Amino acid sequence: MSMELTDAEKTDRVRLLNDMARQNPGVACRANMTIGFAALEDHDRHAAMQVMLAFDHFHEGNDPHGEHDFGAIYRLRSGDWVQARPSDEKSISETAFWKIDCYDKQLEFGSEAPWDSDQTTRVLTIMLAEEY
Repeated sequence: MSMELTDAEKTDRVRLLNDMARQNPGVACRANMTIGFAALEDHDRHAAMQVMLAFDHFHEGNDPHGEHDFGAIYRLRSGDWVQARPSDEKSISETAFWKIDCYDKQLEFGSEAPWDSDQTTRVLTIMLAEEY
């Protein structure tokens, strides 16, 4: 007998599954990168991926639904990648976004039950902001 989940429990489950997907791209989800992100130099791409994997800078402004399905990371003029948007816009040399979309198992439509991994395929995409 299956128990019906509350909306809060569904959101908690979506958040957990999205965190697992972001932290395990290609294992807990399908993973894509855009042409622009793939064209970054290897050391930049790897550094950006490490910041994305560790991303935990969620707040009401960037995660209004509490699902951990989108984030932005920033390359500073120093070359370092960071999670938090610097207050000085001039210190940012590149912005990358990552997003997680939830599809049905056939990847044809959006998932009707994104909290249920048996019915959902997650797709993580990382891109340069200019490609969004």
